[in-house]
Amino acid sequence: MNVRPERSEDRTASIEVERAAFGQPLEPDIVVAVRDDPGSIALVAEDDGQVVGHVQLSTAWVGDDEVLALGPIGVAPAWQRRGIGTALVAAALGAARDSGARAVVLLGSPAYYGPRGFEPAGRLGLRNPFAGVMEDGFEIPEEDFQIAMLDPTRQLAGDVRWHPAFG
Repeated sequence: MNVRPERSEDRTASIEVERAAFGQPLEPDIVVAVRDDPGSIALVAEDDGQVVGHVQLSTAWVGDDEVLALGPIGVAPAWQRRGIGTALVAAALGAARDSGARAVVLLGSPAYYGPRGFEPAGRLGLRNPFAGVMEDGFEIPEEDFQIAMLDPTRQLAGDVRWHPAFG
């Protein structure tokens, strides 16, 4: 298995991986909306020439500071629980660091992302305006707002603002 930057010929397969991983159009729609924006980074995991995983990074803001948002991240169901998601997260953090990003934010499980370099952003005094119960009844716990500080010498303050594709 190899993790590398997404190429134009991978785009359809990347969307299919996201669709299969999540079983709904929201995540693939986010990828389509952000993938060509300045600062966006997409990586794929491939095995024997087949795209089996995908991660998308896009621009977000904490207060007035630009950061990157990780997500969606998907692994084809037949390939899950083999360390591919972990490899994609590590590669995404490396790519973000290489791009000069100060931090990477996401919405996800502290149990999963904590060992992979993230911590609840609320511990740093940051706030996610999506926290709580949404109109459709879906709930986003505040502790799911995670951050990986790539430049710990710089402080971030304020609310996170996600790309408009995140709703």
